[in-house]
Amino acid sequence: MAVLLVSYSMNAQIKIVEDFDGTANFDWREYATKNKSALIKEGMLDLEVFKKGAIAMTSTDIPVLPEYDFKITMKIVIPEMSEKDTIAILFDKDKDSNRHAFIYMEDTFIQCKYNNGKFDFDKGEMNDIKFPKEKNKKTEIVIERKGGKLIVSHDNMKDMTPWRVDVDSPELGFLTTSRLKIDEVIVEQEYMGR
Repeated sequence: MAVLLVSYSMNAQIKIVEDFDGTANFDWREYATKNKSALIKEGMLDLEVFKKGAIAMTSTDIPVLPEYDFKITMKIVIPEMSEKDTIAILFDKDKDSNRHAFIYMEDTFIQCKYNNGKFDFDKGEMNDIKFPKEKNKKTEIVIERKGGKLIVSHDNMKDMTPWRVDVDSPELGFLTTSRLKIDEVIVEQEYMGR
C-alpha cells in the first residue's frame, strides 16, 4: 500500500481544459480598442484586427513546471486567411522578454524569437507546410516538450525539427494580423519530480 501511495504521488498527472465556456481557467488579458481586440465571447477567445497594420495579441501563464515534459493542445479556428495574413503562437518568456514565436502563414511555418512587437527572423527556422485554407476550418496545434526537446505540429504534421531548448517560463500567447479564434486549450503534464 505504501509503495502505491509513493508511486501515485511521484506520478501525479494534471490535465486542464480551457474551453472558454462560462469562466476561464487561465488569466487571459482581454481588451478592446478601435484597432484591435482580444475578448472571450461565444465560447471562444476571439482576437480581431480592425485596422490594417495592427496586431491583436494576448497571453497567459499556464500551470506547468517548464523543466518537465508537457503537452499543450490548441484548437483554433481561422475565419479566413489570405497570403498576407499571419498568425503566431507565442511560447515561453526569458528574463529579457524574448519569446519563441511559431508563425503560420498560408504555406509557410517560421520558428523565431519575438520581442517588443518584432519578430527576429535572423535566428530561426523556416519550413514549407500545408496549412488549411478553408474558411472557419478548425486546426489543432500542439506544442510538446518531450525528453528536453520541443516539438511543434499542426493536425498531426510536424512543423519543424524537434530541438533541445530550455523553457524559462510557462507563458502561452496568440497573435494575429487579421482574426483568430481559440476554441480550446488543453494543458497536460505528468509530473515526474522526486
